[in-house]
Amino acid sequence: MGKFDGILLCTDLDGTLLDDNCRVSAENKKAIDYFKKEGGLFTFVTGRVPSGARLMLEHVQPNIPAVTFNGAGVYDFEKDELLWGVYLDEKAKDVVAYVEEKIPEVGLIICTDRQVHFSKMNKWVDKYIKDENAPLITTPYLEVKEPWKKVILVVSTETIPEIKRVIAESEFYGFYDFMQSSPVYYEILPKGARKGTGLERLVQLIGADKNRVIAVGDNENDISMIKTAAFGIAVANAAESLREIADMVTVSNNESALAKIIDALDSGEIKKLLMKAPTCGRRN
Repeated sequence: MGKFDGILLCTDLDGTLLDDNCRVSAENKKAIDYFKKEGGLFTFVTGRVPSGARLMLEHVQPNIPAVTFNGAGVYDFEKDELLWGVYLDEKAKDVVAYVEEKIPEVGLIICTDRQVHFSKMNKWVDKYIKDENAPLITTPYLEVKEPWKKVILVVSTETIPEIKRVIAESEFYGFYDFMQSSPVYYEILPKGARKGTGLERLVQLIGADKNRVIAVGDNENDISMIKTAAFGIAVANAAESLREIADMVTVSNNESALAKIIDALDSGEIKKLLMKAPTCGRRN
């Protein structure tokens, strides 16, 4: 019987598990291996598509399926299979056309189950391709025939407030979920498809105890995951909105945050989870 039996530890990738150079530290690797050896369940809850998340398997391996597409899918790397997912409807193309008209410099990335289509390039889309080692599939968005999982609108950090305003004032605002997932990414997601939704479905699929779930994140798109978990943790570099609702703030992503958290579990510092909190998802 392991020390961490039944505990599900899930983490965001960029800005949380990964340092600013997109690396997994040796300390994090060692701690995650120890956590799994002692019976812990470990996985990613990420905005990345499965192919982008798969790059992490060279460094650290989940032992359960992962939540991908910012909550719009649950993916099993071992089986190479999408276990659950939701999709955007055809009207999402109208949202893209509207945004492109209002903000002509926007980059467009269309994500489907198996492929990432680069529909409009800019320098931040170029960086996405480099960072995720993505195949260069350039497809105009109107020609992407497979069902869309999500759309990534890619602009400068300075343009993010403008893209938020443009969408908030549009007729589309109540029909989809819109989420900032990085300083330069603003995403269009199916209504209700958030990391918290994906985490809830993962817990159901594997039969985990929802009151033994720890979630770790750094950005606005992690808020629903932190609220859903029994114990939510923000890294020190997290957005203020996330730090405000987290149960605990740990060190930054550049200081091996996952290792710090696992050490706190090992020592009993995170008592709230170990005592099996009676409810989850209770933060406002």
